Amino acid sequence: MKFSFDFLYHTVRGERTHIDDHSHANYELVYYVSGTGTTKIGDIPYRYSDGTFTIIQPGCKHDEYRETDTEVIFICFYYDNERVRFENGLYEDKEGTIRGILKQMLDELGSKDNYYDMALHGLLCQLIAASARLMKGLPKQETSDKVTYAKKYMEQYCTEKIDMVALANSLGYSYDHFRHFFKEKTGYSPTQFMIRNRLEQAKRMLLDTDKTATEVALECGFSNAPQFSMMFKKDTGSSPKAYREHFLLQNL
Repeated sequence: MKFSFDFLYHTVRGERTHIDDHSHANYELVYYVSGTGTTKIGDIPYRYSDGTFTIIQPGCKHDEYRETDTEVIFICFYYDNERVRFENGLYEDKEGTIRGILKQMLDELGSKDNYYDMALHGLLCQLIAASARLMKGLPKQETSDKVTYAKKYMEQYCTEKIDMVALANSLGYSYDHFRHFFKEKTGYSPTQFMIRNRLEQAKRMLLDTDKTATEVALECGFSNAPQFSMMFKKDTGSSPKAYREHFLLQNL
């Protein structure tokens, strides 16, 4: 088994901040000491909370949105994946084992005492072994109020193409099951809910910007202007152009 240490950081990231899609050449482990938010690894969204951590494979795109101030430790390392295959996902550190090893690594890196590099190498070996022991079954996902989580996620990414099957799977359901309980709770299917959010965003853009209807359509996630106009008229009873003109006349 071959492995080596790249970098390790400990920081606090502010609430309502976001890191866009990015990737690393080697594995990344992100440990959430405290805070709540979402992270999307590949096409799968997860909701992090205190004491959870993610494993992200080399070259895999991922992002992060913090709902609250988030204390995080992240480490990037090379590992040949020979003994245990590391899978992308969110996992739970119930006993604090991973956090303890990371703290030791931070202490060694901060002190730079004699042979600290050897100590870091040994601790990285422990981290890989401890992480592998926790990777049993599916990644941890909160079970409380999954509809609320799904709604927030779809609202946040409403202008993007969302893989609804992947979203359902990340919550532990088949798409059919997810669609059923989502509609039962909200009155909308997931697809209808997405369209509703896109239309609401389009209304705001029509009233607050000078963008053309075509520009608004594409920026809000619609395939083309005719599709947007048809859905907009069905929802409001008027075309995007007429909707804007009516608002302007009322506010003269």
